[in-house]
Amino acid sequence: MYYKKNFKRMSSFYVNEVHLITMLLPYIENKIKEDDIITVLQDDLEKTVNLLLAKINLKEELKEKIKGIDWKAKNIKDCKKLENAIGNKTVYIIINGNERYIKEINKQIRKFNNKDKDVENKTILINCYNIVEFNKNIIEILNQTDKILNTSGEHEIEEIFPEFVREKEKIRKKA
Repeated sequence: MYYKKNFKRMSSFYVNEVHLITMLLPYIENKIKEDDIITVLQDDLEKTVNLLLAKINLKEELKEKIKGIDWKAKNIKDCKKLENAIGNKTVYIIINGNERYIKEINKQIRKFNNKDKDVENKTILINCYNIVEFNKNIIEILNQTDKILNTSGEHEIEEIFPEFVREKEKIRKKA
């Protein structure tokens, strides 16, 4: 697991963009009130976010805060700008893209997060995977995950993937 005091990785699995945003909205709704939410997206999700926000019942102020999150696509070079965002408060970074994109963004953020070990910030990465694309790599993804985020919120891996934990225990006992 990658968990350390001020750094946590969560994984989320979705089937399409509408499902992704639908799943993220309740979590964002609870976090946006006091923490920073940053997105690093390979594909633009702004239209999908606006479409869903128009159809759900939320206070206008909250809808505007969610719309205020940058839902536009970014290239990997834009990630270097994240270094300044990782400061002395909690920051949630939502990452979505293909396998190479997600791995590279995670690598860059780990570098930023490890530079200043005395910083009291808390960085929570939320890696969002299209289940169709990543199904074959799910074991690798879960090995690099501290928690799972789905439509009902944040969960321990064993709650969502009990078989993964059992298989991991068998392998550990054999070693």
